[in-house]
Amino acid sequence: MTYLKLLTKVGFKRLGISFISNFGLLWLLIEPAALFFPEKLNFGWLGYLWLVLISLIIALIQRFPRLLISSSLSSPDSQIEIKVGDLFKQKSHLVIGFNDVFDTELGEIIKLSSIQGQFLSKVYNNDRIKLDTDIKIALEKYENQAIQENDKAKGKVWRYPIGTTITLYDSSSEQKYFLSAYGYMSNDLVIKSNSDYLWTALHQIWEQIHSKGHGTHVSIPVIGSDLARIGLSRMLLIKFIIISFIMASREKFITKKLTIMVYSQDLDYVDLYELKEFLESACV
Repeated sequence: MTYLKLLTKVGFKRLGISFISNFGLLWLLIEPAALFFPEKLNFGWLGYLWLVLISLIIALIQRFPRLLISSSLSSPDSQIEIKVGDLFKQKSHLVIGFNDVFDTELGEIIKLSSIQGQFLSKVYNNDRIKLDTDIKIALEKYENQAIQENDKAKGKVWRYPIGTTITLYDSSSEQKYFLSAYGYMSNDLVIKSNSDYLWTALHQIWEQIHSKGHGTHVSIPVIGSDLARIGLSRMLLIKFIIISFIMASREKFITKKLTIMVYSQDLDYVDLYELKEFLESACV
């Protein structure tokens, strides 16, 4: 099913361009040779049909759906990937988006299917007390910036500035988790965010990865694509993340490899072939 979704993204235009290019190249090679070996290279209509078929097969191979695309920055030496798969199956440090009170309670506040919900269930084995304790310890240095929100209906009441980013460490897997507040949790439990919030959060994420990631591979989901109500498509959000990372990397080394993870169920909203062209042009 994943490959079928990707195949529909190829489009007849891209396939046609590859076919014409391949056909022209093969013709360019065969035509001059036919002047010197007219008897051996006189294929007739059958030969032309074979040429068409071979060109089409090569085009299909060139445009075969891929679950991963990548490009490298010339300076610094960093690689950006866009990959289809499960964020929590990656053997890398992970970025996890949170709201500005760092809520963890499942149900009305946090959906189990959300990145935060999966983080609790897959990484912390649903031990919310342990997760809350780790978050509280990591947030201690930001206590002077926190504001108490007693009118909040449920969940945590200490609100931190948008962009606040903390690092949690799992000694068993040697993975680090960069938790960043990119959304405002209103008192009626509606998460709100926008492009400015996201840009601020990404800036702090890169800073945290720079100081604590030790250059190791980092994977990030398409932050803001679920319930944050940013108002940007997944395509724009991915481009947003790419641009932010490249700009930060121009100033200082962030990590040797950043992978942007796209869940397979989101492929209806993502054109990997367009993103490949964008990524290659952005990394020049």
